[in-house]
Amino acid sequence: MHTTFRIFLSALCVLCAQAFTAAAEPNALPTAAELAPHVTIHRDEFGLAHVIGDDDEATIFGYGYVQAEDYFWQVEDVYILALGRYSEVHGPQGINSDLLNRAFEIVPRSQRDFAALDRKSQRLYAAFVAGINHFLAMHPEVKPRLIERFEPWHVLAYFRQVALELSFRFTGLSDEFLPRRNPQIWAATGSNGWVVNGARSASGHPLLMASPHMPWFGFTQLMESHLQSKGGVDGAPWNFIGAGFYGSPTPAMGHNDRLGWTLVTNRPDIADLWRVKFSDPQQPLAYEYGSDYRQAEEWTETIRVRKSTGLEDRRHLFRKTHHGPIVQREDDKTMLAARISGLFEAVPMRQALGMMRAKNQAEFRTALAPMQMLFMNIVYADADGNSWFLYNGRIPRRNPRFDWSQPVDGADPAAEWLGVHELEELPQVSNPGAGFLQNCNSTPFQVTDGGNPQPQDFPKYMVGDGEVRNRRSLRSLELLRGVNKITFADWQRLAFDTEVYWARQELPKYAAELEKLKAADPKAAEQVRPYLEHLLAWDGRITADSTAATLCTAWYELLYGPSYPGETMRAQFVDKPEKQLAALVRAAEGLVDFHGDWKVPYGELYRSQRTSRVADLTDARFVDGGPSLPCIGGHGPMGVALTQYYSPSIDIPLVISQRKRYGMAGVSYLAAWEFAPEGVRGASLVPFGVSGDPRSPHYFDQAKLLAEQRLKTERFTEAQVLRHAVRSYRPGEEVTPAMPKAD
Repeated sequence: MHTTFRIFLSALCVLCAQAFTAAAEPNALPTAAELAPHVTIHRDEFGLAHVIGDDDEATIFGYGYVQAEDYFWQVEDVYILALGRYSEVHGPQGINSDLLNRAFEIVPRSQRDFAALDRKSQRLYAAFVAGINHFLAMHPEVKPRLIERFEPWHVLAYFRQVALELSFRFTGLSDEFLPRRNPQIWAATGSNGWVVNGARSASGHPLLMASPHMPWFGFTQLMESHLQSKGGVDGAPWNFIGAGFYGSPTPAMGHNDRLGWTLVTNRPDIADLWRVKFSDPQQPLAYEYGSDYRQAEEWTETIRVRKSTGLEDRRHLFRKTHHGPIVQREDDKTMLAARISGLFEAVPMRQALGMMRAKNQAEFRTALAPMQMLFMNIVYADADGNSWFLYNGRIPRRNPRFDWSQPVDGADPAAEWLGVHELEELPQVSNPGAGFLQNCNSTPFQVTDGGNPQPQDFPKYMVGDGEVRNRRSLRSLELLRGVNKITFADWQRLAFDTEVYWARQELPKYAAELEKLKAADPKAAEQVRPYLEHLLAWDGRITADSTAATLCTAWYELLYGPSYPGETMRAQFVDKPEKQLAALVRAAEGLVDFHGDWKVPYGELYRSQRTSRVADLTDARFVDGGPSLPCIGGHGPMGVALTQYYSPSIDIPLVISQRKRYGMAGVSYLAAWEFAPEGVRGASLVPFGVSGDPRSPHYFDQAKLLAEQRLKTERFTEAQVLRHAVRSYRPGEEVTPAMPKAD
């Protein structure tokens, strides 16, 4: 029997069995048999999936299907992470994640809590994983590494583990404990968010820019998606396009037909540590609390770790208090317990759907009011002409007599959290007189000119980044102040701004320093002169053919270090201009050593190359002789709006030779939108392409857009989608059954 015909019969049997079971159980969760006939997937010229469902469940089912279709490996990888079994697949590098997963009891609590969810959330979670499972049923050639069948409660575990991975750093233990932390790259994750109102646009309508800077590999890479629900019998229709993580049942940012938003990483204090004392030798699990003791709980878990010789079982002991799990031992009697606000209380999908359905700012604020998003600034615009910035976070109320930046006394009942700050209590700005808003992982107290929130109006513990005025934000303020009657085409071009703020501010000062050096040490000055003159003749913009941009970047990394934030000069160079100039000579010599010349065009050295099935940035390996394209973004600490971070040049004989530098994090989704009453228009890109399959034409096609610094036009209305659809199908119908050959 022909293979595809066997697939068809197998899938048909599965669908029939699911339909029979659903009919027999009136409270059963939705199945592929029920949902697949009610959703259509349209693929456009870039392979982007436009999912149109008859109702919410069918749409979310289709979204699960296309995620698996585009990049099942990555979807499964993040769910392996969520199940606390990462070491079982990836080896010792997954232990930190698995230890946190087990300490916070992500799996048992998610299994238990799923039953307590509202029925709609249960059905939507079930619809999403049914889409993934249906893909596997229709594609037996795709072999899962671990998860043969996805369960609805897995989605709850997914939300919690991703939140844990991204927010555990707020405890202050990030340097040692953040899962799979790469100090060169992970700290650089962030975003730019810009909006101008109608007074500054040519059309008279608000313009919004989304530019998140996330790793290009691993569980935080972003996928673009377009979802449309007809609403069904009981619901209102909605239409939403944007981006989110693989494995999430909803996008995280984007726009509907009336409003949109982007997210910008912030540092609200949403996590704390309590110092817990186990001082009774007769009761080893008793810890001090008030005038008495409370009993901690202790348990053992087995973590399976993949080794070259097979799987190794490792037993780990865990302990928890009412404050949270123990995450660090200070001495034999003193330990630290951690808690992250909302980790188990939030139901993000419920809020996400409310945000996606909102038709105006009031409805959007109502959707946000339950504070289900643990952190992330929101930069917003709508077709009514509104613009809004919110310093968002599920921030606990706290007793102000404690220093919450440090572990607090776990024995003092006054150190308990006192609820959560409401939306109206958070720093925010709406419709500023200056006509623009920006945030670039910077202070919420300088997002515009005039009318900014004032630090004294908020508790000291609330804002962890109140003093951050990084160069990206300063450059963004410059750019937006200069915007006047800007067209949508020029707004898109502004997203690709590559002026190096540091170069424009600092290079002229070195001309005077060179003159001083000539008088003090003519020989040293002569060494510096050709390199500095080359930089002083430069216009300060990164282009593919600029050799000064390459030299400037190499010099900056010597002066400030290669790691983020990298805006503080290294101690050995502070107030020592002669040493700073000597570093320019070393930077030029380093380029010669690696590349044979100190005049290396930026686009030849800084490249974009995709490798598949990379679990983490540290696993990415690139090939200088392989296909790649110029990548023209620059380091955020230098004040470059088009932000990119790259692998270092490496040459270890007989081990690795990777002389070119490859994009690893930065512009992970770039979108420009205009909000008019008659409809929203947009343009966007992702850095590689929508497919994770190297054989697909959409594996690397959007890298060309990034290299050429242009965006693709969004297809948002149903008419636009149908007009540009290259192929259309229902989930599973892309597997074409063939009739069996006659005997």
